[in-house]
Amino acid sequence: MRIDRLKETATKQNKPDVFAVFNATNITYLTGFQGAVALLIPEQGQNVLFVNSVNYEQAKAEVKDTQVQLLKRGENIMDIIAQHVSGRLAVDTLSIESWRALAKAVGNEEKLESINQLIRGLRAVKDEKEIRLIREACRIADEGIKAAAQTIKAGVTEREVATEAEYAMRKAGSDGVAFETIAVCGVCCAYPHGGAEHRTISEDDFVIVDLGATHKFYRSDITRTFIAGKPNQKQTKIYETVKLAHQRALESIKPHVLTREADLVARQIIEAAGMGKFFVHNLGHGVGLEIHEAPILGPDSRDIFEVGNVVTNEPGVYVPGYGGVRIEDTVLVTENGAEKLTKAAYTL
Repeated sequence: MRIDRLKETATKQNKPDVFAVFNATNITYLTGFQGAVALLIPEQGQNVLFVNSVNYEQAKAEVKDTQVQLLKRGENIMDIIAQHVSGRLAVDTLSIESWRALAKAVGNEEKLESINQLIRGLRAVKDEKEIRLIREACRIADEGIKAAAQTIKAGVTEREVATEAEYAMRKAGSDGVAFETIAVCGVCCAYPHGGAEHRTISEDDFVIVDLGATHKFYRSDITRTFIAGKPNQKQTKIYETVKLAHQRALESIKPHVLTREADLVARQIIEAAGMGKFFVHNLGHGVGLEIHEAPILGPDSRDIFEVGNVVTNEPGVYVPGYGGVRIEDTVLVTENGAEKLTKAAYTL
């Protein structure tokens, strides 16, 4: 079905009729299998999935409606692909060296045409099955946030918070983390991607927890900010500013709206509070088979929200030498606006 959509979209855009897909995530998207070398989609006839011997038996057992072909030791995948090409060939992503090798194999570089943006667009709009899987990944991530909230207190380390959150997600059914869990405290909350170290949480510290679960290849993303104690006036102002920006941005996420408009809504609220220079990243990004994919929610983005997009809404304020706040949810774009898929409470 997804391969049919690829072919139909390519035809509308006057792209080649033969496709060679090399990006591992794109192959998973099109076939449901993880661990192949390449996917060949000919103009006519059966699609071919090339796999090494380590994944051959599994691929034969799991892949449907596609021929699984063993890539033997010493065989050159570029030469094999070239045997099926007489005219133009649509290719997704390759390193420059591999692109040149494929160009040589097919005869010249003019025969190759990139379809990476085309596949990017297809993957950005999730179908019903994908949405179900992401919903489950979000449910699991909520359990991770709950466990983190219960663990946070003065004297506990960042790594202990991350460990308890990840354990809770595993117990809730996660196939693994969607990315390296972030659990940072104190002044390190000013680092948007601060990781989880052996730093000890102190009384009244900000603590940011950013995590995600994976369910059948699909991912979720959620961030909550906590206080290990009682928030002071400055902490409360930062938190409430980010929370308001998060809510207003959520309300602005609708089909046919430029994604940068949602970013602008959040950014204007933070700027009005005198903290604009401390909002140092985009409002959000798409989520699916990868934790960062299309569309992009940023000031320079030309993307437009479509029904079926799954994106993050994650405004933040990061004050060097002091700390920071980020509030993030994974959100589904529907015909009626935005639906939050992550549902953990917002509590300092």
